[in-house]
Amino acid sequence: MGKTFHYTVMLRVSCYNRQTYRREIMQYKMIVLIGVVLGTSAGVAESVKLDQKTLETIEKNTKILQLPNLQVQEGIEKEGYYFLKVGLKTQRGIQIHNTFVDKQSGMVYVGEAYDKEGKPVRYPIDKKVVREGVSFRYGEGKKDLYVVTDPECPYCSKFEREALGKLDAYTVHVIFYPLPFHKKAPAMIEWIMQGRDGKAKKERMDAVMLHGSKTYETGIKEAKQSFRYSPAIKEAMAKAKLAIQVLEAQGTPTVYDENFSMVPWKQLVK
Repeated sequence: MGKTFHYTVMLRVSCYNRQTYRREIMQYKMIVLIGVVLGTSAGVAESVKLDQKTLETIEKNTKILQLPNLQVQEGIEKEGYYFLKVGLKTQRGIQIHNTFVDKQSGMVYVGEAYDKEGKPVRYPIDKKVVREGVSFRYGEGKKDLYVVTDPECPYCSKFEREALGKLDAYTVHVIFYPLPFHKKAPAMIEWIMQGRDGKAKKERMDAVMLHGSKTYETGIKEAKQSFRYSPAIKEAMAKAKLAIQVLEAQGTPTVYDENFSMVPWKQLVK
């Protein structure tokens, strides 16, 4: 039996400006084919990572991918189609989007794909990059939970508040994602990350997100200038940024299980 891949557009809206995000992404999606069936094949081969030369050839032969605000980051080859990670330049920085190119027709699809069983077709996760990008971890549960969060994000504070006492079964891996319009978030992160261990960092995060602590402000030297991380935190945040790209997190909070599948956080804490 062949496997049919269905396509849909899915926008997660959490802690970012909804209108701005929709306007930016729709500039990309409105000029590609919005379809339903991505393709069929007699059998799906193992993923083959595409080299730079092949990526350049695909881009050269696909007009939509030549737009100045797009950049093909990487891709894999499957039987019948290419699965690309395409970077879209927006006001919030580079946003990575799943892009599928049908090998036979050349049709381009942007969004999420699902197989006929309803399971998402996901780009292979580089687990090493994600684990190296963890800002800190806390808890001693047997199951792993990855939380992409911004300490200045009100939705993230809501998640932390509602999650109190409900995550004991997990070891929680926190990945900081300071959104560009949250100007205090970097200073908050710097202060939190100065905690001596995971427990201390968690206590500091709770102080900021749940109790309104402003101790982090002691680290702000020039209020009108962009905050600068200390060297160690700067390195950690660079790794966190890579992890966020691999996980395809588009906003905060975003929660993933041990298999790096997205978990609706409201369902997790109900």
